Amino acid sequence: PIEEVPTRPAAPTRAASCSPAPIATTLKTRFAQSTRVGMGWDAGIKRKRDPNEDSIAAIQGTCTYNEQLIPFDLFIVADGMGGHANGQEASRIAIQTMTQSVLQNMVTSTELTDTLFSKILVHGVQQANMTIWQSNQEKGANMGTTLTAALVIGSKAYVVNVGDSRTYMYRRGKGLSQITRDHSLVARLVASGLIASDDIYTHPERNLVERGLGDRRSVEVDCFTVDLHASDWLLLCSDGLWEMVRDPEIERIMKKEGDPSQMSDLLVHAALKGGGVDNVS
Repeated sequence: PIEEVPTRPAAPTRAASCSPAPIATTLKTRFAQSTRVGMGWDAGIKRKRDPNEDSIAAIQGTCTYNEQLIPFDLFIVADGMGGHANGQEASRIAIQTMTQSVLQNMVTSTELTDTLFSKILVHGVQQANMTIWQSNQEKGANMGTTLTAALVIGSKAYVVNVGDSRTYMYRRGKGLSQITRDHSLVARLVASGLIASDDIYTHPERNLVERGLGDRRSVEVDCFTVDLHASDWLLLCSDGLWEMVRDPEIERIMKKEGDPSQMSDLLVHAALKGGGVDNVS
């Protein structure tokens, strides 16, 4: 059973609250710890003097699975909402609570299965939501955050999201595909055929997120399982990237550049060139 993790003021390790960044990662071999990770971050042009409301975690470890010691990788991007310090605090709490929950369950579980991996990830998001919601009730605050995360084990990625932070996959020969689904007004309007897909970038209410962490006592979490091939790339990012850089340009950069650090730098540069109106992660 997945254990409830007590709420604490800080995670046992500070690695989870390092500087925000877009995360690009690729799996090279099935069970070798050779995942390459690149991160690039910028507060943006419009918000460079304000508190950064984005937070990330990129953690690599080892667990027991099918009687083997194998590596796992946990990647999280959270984009805070609520204005300035509130958004910054919400994304920080989300990262700390989720990493604490996921890592504890990964390390203490004696038998890990595909189903349990997904449950561990979803449970971590729900724990983060409860922690932020409780803080809102205690302080009379209105903070929240979007979040997307990927747990990579062997040749599978277990992906979750709440809000409009996204996880993409790039595969050579097939291009870029969005794994997650946005929980926003414009995404719902596109799905219902009321607006065109390109209208999400210009719609006057494009920033209206319909589902986030901290809004309610419980939260619905979307969960996806993706089969990975050698040299596939996962890209986790906040809307500060994908709103400024259209998918074809993201794909062009990922197709051209094979080094994850350079790839992340180029994506951030493209977001700033596109306007840089938000924090880029």
